[in-house]
Amino acid sequence: MTTALSRMSILLSALSRSAHPDDVARAIVEGPGALLDASAAVVLWHRDHELVVHGFHGYEAAEMDGMAPVALTVDYPVVESFRTGQTLTLTNAAINDEYLMVWRRESHWRPLFERLPDGSLATAPIISNGRPVGAFAVVCVTTPSWDASEFAVLDFISHALGLWLTHPDSGVPVAETIRAQADPDVTPRQIAILTMVRQGRTNTAIAAQLQVSVSTVKQDLTRAMAHLHAADRLAAAESAHVLGLLSPEGPT
Repeated sequence: MTTALSRMSILLSALSRSAHPDDVARAIVEGPGALLDASAAVVLWHRDHELVVHGFHGYEAAEMDGMAPVALTVDYPVVESFRTGQTLTLTNAAINDEYLMVWRRESHWRPLFERLPDGSLATAPIISNGRPVGAFAVVCVTTPSWDASEFAVLDFISHALGLWLTHPDSGVPVAETIRAQADPDVTPRQIAILTMVRQGRTNTAIAAQLQVSVSTVKQDLTRAMAHLHAADRLAAAESAHVLGLLSPEGPT
């Protein structure tokens, strides 16, 4: 138990000091990844219709050549983890059999798996506010048993990276990470309310401006917070602002 906590603290320490993304990947390998016999790790964030490599560690030069954005339509394990929200574990031999036909010729997977023929791969979504905002992969020298404790390690990495990846210090554009989470179905009245919230107005003042009840304002704010995956009215207003949903002028 002490060993597990100390390994997890390595990753938390890197995240807390806003380390470079490659150093975060290193902290995954040397921290919680060590409990899985990890050799390499890569972190990807969601942009539009693809996953973009953000940080990596443990790959050799030949294995780096294929590091490129991966379309969400491609049948890769890390993409499947992002799309389904599920953790996947596969032996390198199984990946050779199942994914060989979809590999790009220059893909980093081929030399990597030739280097670690008895190894395995674990991929998992990066979760923030209950939704995937990216994904990560851990390459293991061996094939762990993948029991409940090892899946718990991957779950810890997933949520720790979720907090980091959606923070400005991660280096990922804030608008992109919010856009990855946001449901665009925000009504015009909710936008008007959020605009006034950002202006510092109270719910009572907003209700008077829109000629609705305070209860209606609160209900609209609750729905907008759900759409934008925000913890409170101010966070929802800021997310809407970053997404460009609010009127520059705003209601008067």
